[in-house]
Amino acid sequence: MMRNLFSTTILSLVSMGVYAQATLTHQNNALIMGESCTYHEIQFVEPGTNGPNQVWNFTNLQFTNKNPETSYQYALAQKPEGIENSNLSILDDGYNYLMSSKDNTLEELGYVNTIKNMSMVYSNPVLKMKYPFSYGDQFTDHFQGVALFNNDYKIEFTGDNTVTADAYGTLILPNLIFDNVMRIKSVKKGIQINRCGEVNVNIVKYAWYANGYRYPVLTISIVENTYLNSNTTEVIKTALVFTPQLNITTKNTGPENSGTTIKQTVNNNVSVNLFPNPFSEKINYTYFLKNDMPVTISLYDITGKYTEQIAKNQPQSEGFHSGEIGGLKHTMPAGVYYLHFIFGDQVVVQKFVKLEAQ
Repeated sequence: MMRNLFSTTILSLVSMGVYAQATLTHQNNALIMGESCTYHEIQFVEPGTNGPNQVWNFTNLQFTNKNPETSYQYALAQKPEGIENSNLSILDDGYNYLMSSKDNTLEELGYVNTIKNMSMVYSNPVLKMKYPFSYGDQFTDHFQGVALFNNDYKIEFTGDNTVTADAYGTLILPNLIFDNVMRIKSVKKGIQINRCGEVNVNIVKYAWYANGYRYPVLTISIVENTYLNSNTTEVIKTALVFTPQLNITTKNTGPENSGTTIKQTVNNNVSVNLFPNPFSEKINYTYFLKNDMPVTISLYDITGKYTEQIAKNQPQSEGFHSGEIGGLKHTMPAGVYYLHFIFGDQVVVQKFVKLEAQ
């Protein structure tokens, strides 16, 4: 269950400047032809609340070992009649979504599924995104189209798609912390009319965008289909993490690397945990090494200022390791801190919160 890591007292200590507002632009976030994105499916989690200065804590994600792939390609040479203006296609789960990608908009013109022998052509396309798009921005677009099965069975589909940048803040994933993240919420509501009756469709999707990352690092989708003739509802919930694109950099202002930039990546051989978080007296850290390697652990405050080096290129053996911060040795004021681990040539950054002593 989502929970906000900050108490009211701690929130008052964090300036608004820490959460610099993110903006989606065509240059930084448009789909790139030729790219292929492998997502990691996770067990469904609730998307959490909206608004400014959110902290979404997803440290306990459970992976399903399913890795669906999405690729972006030039549009089909032979396009269904009515969507000749498509210049980009998205291949996902057997569907080929035909898109119109421009400098200021992204529209879905229709889609094709050759396995199911079906096609959809929107006479009024679905507006998916406007650029630039910042926190608080919103638009609603009406769409209308007709789907064909076996070039015969026809389904009419009409409704509205509403897109809102509804939240920003900090996104915490296992071994990764993203500041200045903006969440985009899209709600596609419509009605499908076919020979067997009518179906109310409600598709809600949440996507978290981080500065320096082209595609969402986390998406959560909820699809509800209500069949009016039988008064039954089908609900499909999915969640995906996209980590291969990680390219965020953190400034290392330690004594030996002042001014250098280190790439923040996930070390597949290491699992790091901090607990309790937040804490008032001391916080424990644990990690498991699958190989022998040198380890460096450094402490930084929320501004990125180097505070203390806990371990420096310390040779450590395969296995479980632990330590703690706090107690009599540390007089840390309440606030937000980062624990910076270097395992060999890889970096893991963990964020934690120090509360006022009781």
